[in-house]
Amino acid sequence: MLTERQSHILEFVISEHVDTAEAVGSAFIGRKYKLSVSPATIRSEMAELESQGYLRQPHTSAGRIPTGKGYRFYVERLMHEEDLPLEAQQTIRHQFHQVVRGQEALVHLAASILAQAVENAAVVTAPHTVASHIKHLELVSLHDRTVLLVLVIDQVQLKQQIFSLEEPCTQDELSATAGRLNHLFGGATVEQIESNQTELPPVERQVMDLVIAIMRASDEAGFDDARMDGLQHILSQPEFVGNDRALALLELLDGPNLTRLIPLQALALPGVAVFIGGENPRLAEASEAMRDCSIVVGAYGAPGVATGALAVLGPMRMHYSRTISTVRYLADVMSEVLAEYYE
Repeated sequence: MLTERQSHILEFVISEHVDTAEAVGSAFIGRKYKLSVSPATIRSEMAELESQGYLRQPHTSAGRIPTGKGYRFYVERLMHEEDLPLEAQQTIRHQFHQVVRGQEALVHLAASILAQAVENAAVVTAPHTVASHIKHLELVSLHDRTVLLVLVIDQVQLKQQIFSLEEPCTQDELSATAGRLNHLFGGATVEQIESNQTELPPVERQVMDLVIAIMRASDEAGFDDARMDGLQHILSQPEFVGNDRALALLELLDGPNLTRLIPLQALALPGVAVFIGGENPRLAEASEAMRDCSIVVGAYGAPGVATGALAVLGPMRMHYSRTISTVRYLADVMSEVLAEYYE
């Protein structure tokens, strides 16, 4: 357990290191924060913080920088989460009301806003249901046997697929078929469809087999549909300038790998989750260089209906208070937007 003075010194070191990316010395702490103790006492306290694993000395002659343990203590015990300024809140809400409605547009906008606000990389996943439900389907005749299936899943995902029937059907026949299927299977999951389609006529069965394939692919895709923004911000951080970490980061943030970084178990937790350095096994396993990175994750949407993830990836030298408050606020706004779809 840290003493009050040790806690203050740790907080000062973290504050300065976050702002400057430089090691922090005891003399500097004493001068800037006007502590009523001698420089020798500050050095002794910093040495004790190092021995307990909260600080480390990158070079013999340098000051000290926080460790993952130090940042964890700071986030849990010392940090004062700052509210997002009212002007920033209004700007974010205005941007969301201006965007063209649609899941893809909302996800792209959220990633852009988040990355710009926190000056790190942001990853936003599309909302995903644990088990897709049919909201509505339409069948559109394109030519004789060629039909366009338009499938709405949970009012959020719009899926379209062209297929061929064995026998030609008129648009009136297709509309009647779609009406019967909506009546039979509206709100149903894949499992519910499979257990209730044995008595369907051939055309309806063909349509529902296609619907099942689309829904199953959506369910299995999970959170793979994601948008990343802010790569330029994180690459400009001192931790990634002039070393091999930049290449490791680029490989890590390659499209198919994005959602591997997000500890999806965090979506079941209330509020915003913070994973510092090696606390995130996905990040630590992905690249040794990434063990010095942190990720802040928040969920948006409605549990049990549709949920997505907002995540910020950056060095451990992250402005945690600003990042957490931004993720929290943006998650609230995204949840409101998603709720409008369901209403």
